[in-house]
Amino acid sequence: MTSGISGILLAAGLSTRMGEPKQLLPFGESTIVETVVDNMLAAKFDEVIVVLGHRAAEIQKQLGTRPIKTVFNRDYRDGMLTSAQTGIRASKESSAFALMLVDQPFITSDLINRVIEAYQQTEKGIAIPSYNYKRGHPVIFDEKYAPDILALDTESDGVRTLLKKYGDDIHYVTVDTDRVLRDIDYREDYERALKEGEK
Repeated sequence: MTSGISGILLAAGLSTRMGEPKQLLPFGESTIVETVVDNMLAAKFDEVIVVLGHRAAEIQKQLGTRPIKTVFNRDYRDGMLTSAQTGIRASKESSAFALMLVDQPFITSDLINRVIEAYQQTEKGIAIPSYNYKRGHPVIFDEKYAPDILALDTESDGVRTLLKKYGDDIHYVTVDTDRVLRDIDYREDYERALKEGEK
C-alpha cells in the first residue's frame, strides 16, 4: 500500500555541536545516517529523499545503492529550513511530505508508520507524534503547506512558524516512547546512545 507521502531526511548539517559529522558516526551495524535511512525505507513512505550538504560526497557513498533520491542543498550553511525547502522542492509528486532529522536514529519504522496511519485517518493537514505533551518527529504535512514553507526566509522561526499559524489543523499522535523526541547533538548524547544500543 502506498501512502502518497514523501519521507524527507534533513542530513545536510554541519554538526557544529558534535565537532564532527554525526551523520557518519558508527551506530549499530552501520552509521547514524544509514540507520535513519533504513528505518525510513522500511516504513510506508512512497519515496525517501535525503537532503545532503556538508560532506555530501562521503555521506552519498556511505548510503551506497539504497533506493533513495538524494538532493544537494547549496545553502546548507544557512540552516535547517533551507534543507526542508530543498527536500520539498524534490517531492513534487506526493500528496504529503514528512520531515525527519538525521540525528534521530531511535525512530523506528513502526513509529513512523504510526504517524503515517494517524495522518491518513485524520481530516487534519498536519500530524505530529507527541510524548508527554512534547512534539517529536516525523512531522507530516499535506502538500498544501508546501508553498507556505517555501515562502519562509531564514530570519523566520522556520517550520515552527506554520505550527503556530495552523495549530487548529494539527493532529497529535500520542506515543508511549521518548524516541520521537531524542536526538544526538553532543558527544555525551552519542555515547549514551551507544551504551543503550549495547543492552
